[in-house]
Amino acid sequence: MFSLQVATERPPEGLARGVWAAPRWTVAALGAVVVLGAVVYLALRVRRARRSAR
Repeated sequence: MFSLQVATERPPEGLARGVWAAPRWTVAALGAVVVLGAVVYLALRVRRARRSAR
């Protein structure tokens, strides 16, 4: 009797699973830039709100 199980090949674990393979430091740097940009944006919004409230 034959087994009908299909062997599926899985990509290696880690960050190199997408369309473009990227080293870990690239992903970490991109995340840091996004977080830093959000902090700067929010700080400027708070500063403008405080200035206009006076």
